[in-house]
Amino acid sequence: MSPSEPPFHLWIAADDTRTVAALAPLKVSRAPLKHEWGSITDLRAVPVPHKSSNLAGIIVLAALVLIGAFGLCLSGAPFLVIFFLAALVLGIGLAASLSKVPPAQVVAPDEAAFPALHRTLHEEKERADFLELIELAERAGRALPAVEGAIDPVEGGELLAQALWEAADVLSRRQQLRPQVVRQQQPTPTVSPSSPAAQALAEQREKAGALWEETEAELARIRTALELAGVAAENAAHDPSALDAVHEAYRELADVYGERF
Repeated sequence: MSPSEPPFHLWIAADDTRTVAALAPLKVSRAPLKHEWGSITDLRAVPVPHKSSNLAGIIVLAALVLIGAFGLCLSGAPFLVIFFLAALVLGIGLAASLSKVPPAQVVAPDEAAFPALHRTLHEEKERADFLELIELAERAGRALPAVEGAIDPVEGGELLAQALWEAADVLSRRQQLRPQVVRQQQPTPTVSPSSPAAQALAEQREKAGALWEETEAELARIRTALELAGVAAENAAHDPSALDAVHEAYRELADVYGERF
């Protein structure tokens, strides 16, 4: 599968441990909640409810097995047959009562062959930020049909998807930087500031800090562009004179994606 070509389409899938954005189809191991809008397919794993041991059900099952065995005894059935049937029914019932359903998981069939087409977020902060950006993009997407005089809804949907793909890339880079930034905030052994080790550490901290600030600035720009796209379209739906603001907002979204891709 080659990189997503026009029409641009973004796949997003999330389970309990990770969120994946990709330019290739994604799946969830069990039937997910599926939401398609614009140029985006959004899959969410259905949470598995916690299943406590059903003590009352086990007691009822055991009582029914005893009653059934007693009835078979009265009917003259062989003891071995009664024992086998009772053990079989009780075993099946206990297995069904105590079994645990494994949680659903995101499946990325093409990730190994095309890693550049996938961005995986597993840290809670990055996942939460991406979810917020998805909500902003969908808000803007819902308003597109009312402002087709300023932006074609299909083109606008692709631009929103491209902005989210760029956001996933930025959040993935920030996620990789996070452990290094956290380590550098911890106390370090006292050494001479002029020593080679201290100078190397200072350079690493400066570089990591600069990269962190760069990702924060990029995320802020994407967030602002998505917010403006939604607000401008909602305003223009009631005020045709505001269509120029919609055009400018989507031009900014196009710049956000085009500057890197």
